[in-house]
Amino acid sequence: MQQKSISGKAISKAITTEDILGKDVIDAEGAFIGVAEKVFIDPKILDFIGISVDKGLIRSGLTIGKSYIDKIADHAIFLKIRVVYDIKGKLVFDKDGKKVGIVSSIDLRGGKNKIKNIYLKPNFRLFFFREKIVIPEEYIANIGENVILNVTISDLTKK
Repeated sequence: MQQKSISGKAISKAITTEDILGKDVIDAEGAFIGVAEKVFIDPKILDFIGISVDKGLIRSGLTIGKSYIDKIADHAIFLKIRVVYDIKGKLVFDKDGKKVGIVSSIDLRGGKNKIKNIYLKPNFRLFFFREKIVIPEEYIANIGENVILNVTISDLTKK
C-alpha cells in the first residue's frame, strides 16, 4: 500500500463517522427510512462500503451499500433508491381496483433492492381459506401509496 500524507485541504473536505452516525436516512421519494447507526469500511482497501440503518424498536435493521447513497448532507443521508421493504403493510389492488390483500412479506432478487415476489395476507372474502398469496414481480404494475397489479383477481385465482 502506498503511503500518502493528508493535507489540511483534504481533511477539511473529508467527513468523519460522527458526520454520518445519527443522521436521518431518506429514500429517493423523500420517505424517512431510519437513522444511520453504523459505518462499514472494507479493511483490505480501507474504503467506505455502506451504512447500517436503525429503523426503530419493532422493525429490523437495514444495510445500505454505498452505491445506493446519493449524498451525505448536513442533516440527512439521501438515497438514490426507494427502499423495497417499505411496501410491507401496503394495500394491494388488482387492475380493476378490487382489493386483493395486504403485503405481508417480500422476496428480493439476490439480496438486491429488486422484488422477486410479494406475499399477501389475502382479502378473506375473495380468497376463502387461503393463508397467503404469492404475487410475482411481473404482475406488479405500480408501487406508490398502494400496490397496483396488472392482472385481475380472477387471473390470480387461476394459478
